[in-house]
Amino acid sequence: MTKTAELLDTDKGQVVRLPDEFRMPGPRVSIRRDGHAVVLEPLKGSEWPPGFFDAIRIDDPAFQRPDQGELPPVVALD
Repeated sequence: MTKTAELLDTDKGQVVRLPDEFRMPGPRVSIRRDGHAVVLEPLKGSEWPPGFFDAIRIDDPAFQRPDQGELPPVVALD
């Protein structure tokens, strides 16, 4: 069954008032176009603790890249 939703204009863009059965968890969603459709999808929570990537320092002398094994030959694109 198709439902309708109300569009509201604000100074920051448009707001869509979703009916209760379409509500999503969390404060943000991802958004993309698929043809003429606009698709909203809930964002999954981060699996990394806050500040995790800020704490990574690759200029630290203790940081070592693990052995990557043998690489396949490079194909010329000429």
